[in-house]
Amino acid sequence: MFPRLFIFLFFFCGYVQAQTFHKVVIFQHDGTQIDGLAKLPAFMSDSKTISFKMDNSSKTQKMKSNDIKTICYYLRDKKILEIEYIRYLSFFDVSNNWQNVSAPEWIEVLVRGDMMLYVIKETSRNGQRKSTIYHYFVKRENEEFATEIAYVRYKGDFLIYRMEAGDYFANTPEIERKITRREEGYSAKDIVNIVNEYNSLKK
Repeated sequence: MFPRLFIFLFFFCGYVQAQTFHKVVIFQHDGTQIDGLAKLPAFMSDSKTISFKMDNSSKTQKMKSNDIKTICYYLRDKKILEIEYIRYLSFFDVSNNWQNVSAPEWIEVLVRGDMMLYVIKETSRNGQRKSTIYHYFVKRENEEFATEIAYVRYKGDFLIYRMEAGDYFANTPEIERKITRREEGYSAKDIVNIVNEYNSLKK
């Protein structure tokens, strides 16, 4: 996969740093919930373990990422970041091999529901110009991996995006039709609202 610099809402305040322990709730695959303190993975695509401790006086231990389903990070009792350790298929893999999915990586959760929505944020700089790319992935409970469905790139004052609706909205014909017709509010940059609408209809 191409190199990525992950930027999370976690860093909206300057005093929050990746190498600091933060309040978390960890959900394991067996249903166990663990409250404590943990560090944000330093390298999201290559973090096989999570540094964790029960409290500030406890000894640090390593938890295997494979054993963890979800980690929720909190600041002043408000959840500011949720990540999952999953595999995904990006646009860059589709042309090569449909089964060419990534190894498990930590990825940010944006929307939780019947359809999950995830994002990977990539930034690059060319001289003084900075661009940000948002890769959005969706996944239903019965799917083995997440699939990239929308790509949004901000470069200067320009917005470039594309969206692959595919079969993901086939069971909600109204949403699928609006996406296909490119109606206002149903483009790639609106993917969060689209997934929220989908989940509301599926309740």
